[in-house]
Amino acid sequence: MATVAAHALRADARRNLERILAAAGEVFAEQGFEASVADVAARAGVGTATIFRRFPTKDDLVAAVVEARVGDLVAAASRAAASDDPGAAFRAFMETAVVRLAGDRGFCEAAGSQLYAVPCLHGLHLELIGHVRTLVRRAQESGDLRRDLVAEDVPVLVRAIAEASAIAERARPGAWQRYLDLVLDGLRPAAATRLRRSAPSPRDLERAFGALPPAAP
Repeated sequence: MATVAAHALRADARRNLERILAAAGEVFAEQGFEASVADVAARAGVGTATIFRRFPTKDDLVAAVVEARVGDLVAAASRAAASDDPGAAFRAFMETAVVRLAGDRGFCEAAGSQLYAVPCLHGLHLELIGHVRTLVRRAQESGDLRRDLVAEDVPVLVRAIAEASAIAERARPGAWQRYLDLVLDGLRPAAATRLRRSAPSPRDLERAFGALPPAAP
């Protein structure tokens, strides 16, 4: 009987964790990280004490949600990097990333915060950039992408499209598609002109995403 009771408790704890993470994902997507743990608890149908038993601080809860979001992008980039059509794969990944950020206020806010300094998120971010680097290289080799684009440009472009689209979405749902198409057209080799600034380095990107302290003036 004790074994059955312990198993039931573990199953109940797992269900609570799943409900908490699902609720936190929804609440942070809608309200950003200014939402409170009480908001998450109300959505999950649990008490705040239940959340704090699993996540000692709100930052721990936020990091868990962002880790899941970045993990989804890592998986999407990995699948795209194995595609037989490099140009289509790059465009598909860009669309996936823009959709994820444009519809998730919290995930969009995560870029530039100190979250990416958290070891698990930092590691996932580096893994994501590795897959994006493969996507960029293969699309350039196939003649589908301008040669001066670097992998570190991609997260910045994705966030820029997502944030610009968030404004237009209020008037016209689906506006992200227009801005994504405009950017993708500008990334074609035929549209390339000499860029006025050099490409960001990997360390520049880590600073931009809050994984490293800002550069000294």
